[in-house]
Amino acid sequence: MLGLGGFKKLYLLGIGMVFLGGTLFAYDFEACRQKAALSMERVGDTYGIAVKRLENTTKEAENSLKPSKVALFVYSPKSSPKGYKILKHDPFIGMYLLESKSELLPISLRAIHKEILEDEMASILPLEGVSGKIQTRMQSPINYATLNTPTFQNSLISTVCDHIYGIGIGKNEFIEKAYLDRFIRSNSVYYGDIGVRVFQNNNDRVEVNLIDPFFPTNPFAYGDIIMMVNGEAIPNVADFHRVVFDLKEGEIVPVRVSRNGVVMELQVRVDKRRGGMLLKEDFLGRVGIEINSDFIITSVAPYAKDGFERLKVGDKVLRVNQQVAPKGYDSIVRLLGQYPDKTQKWLISRDDFQFFINVNQKQSPKTQESIIQGLLNESNAFSF
Repeated sequence: MLGLGGFKKLYLLGIGMVFLGGTLFAYDFEACRQKAALSMERVGDTYGIAVKRLENTTKEAENSLKPSKVALFVYSPKSSPKGYKILKHDPFIGMYLLESKSELLPISLRAIHKEILEDEMASILPLEGVSGKIQTRMQSPINYATLNTPTFQNSLISTVCDHIYGIGIGKNEFIEKAYLDRFIRSNSVYYGDIGVRVFQNNNDRVEVNLIDPFFPTNPFAYGDIIMMVNGEAIPNVADFHRVVFDLKEGEIVPVRVSRNGVVMELQVRVDKRRGGMLLKEDFLGRVGIEINSDFIITSVAPYAKDGFERLKVGDKVLRVNQQVAPKGYDSIVRLLGQYPDKTQKWLISRDDFQFFINVNQKQSPKTQESIIQGLLNESNAFSF
């Protein structure tokens, strides 16, 4: 049984009572807990929630969906559920679909609408429940909705038993229907990437603070302020994630940035996200090498090329383009990100012998198309 310490409103054995407009209303959360038990199965120290999987029927009818077997949804960011067949796993966030061991009633999720924002909302498990109200809406796959009270992990977020609006994930957070559907209905786990990581700066603007150095034709520079992506305004990091994560791999999208006070239009080819969130960032895995925090090569993959194949495990990088190599993964990537998608000269120490090698040196000239993708469009540059 999960602990209940610190919850503001607790419903353990009977009916939760609230006052609205001077009138006493009753929410029968005991009945809701009993009904929740029909859709939930114990999975380790948490619960799995029965959901109906929807899958594409054929490649020719990508928008045609058919119901499949009931599966268990489990949010488990710290560990993989044991003793179950895993049908799908999102390693970026920690969501799972498992094969159920019981006959369960799948839940029916509803989208949140403004009329219910002031309604009492409960986080419900078969034996426990707590109520509050919606505090914030979900803004992206990693910027969750919240209640004004803590939520149980893998609980039903509902007003009454048949009106379920999300799945609780702990703290005071929950996942809304649209983002649960994104995971449940997709054939694969995918998040878009445009080759940068961002933060909300002191001026409350979205600023580039890490550049993927080997992202193809990466046009960004440190300090760029992201203003628009693919025609959508980007006022905060949550909106950046919402827009970028849903971009399609391979498409070319416009990105409006402010660089040193000059507004510019960049063109970026979208790639799939390869690391970050719950996973370790994997910027160098793109070119087939791994390093430690001292910039020592720890792995060279068979597919490494463009100079990276000349590296050996144990090589230590001392300088990059005459700059002293720093310590720490983020600091190393930040240095490499000063030369995005460009040839770099690395000073290597191997067995007390030092020598230079050129890495990221392309084997064939860039096509005109790839050059254009990485250039600033000066005709669209202007000053505020």
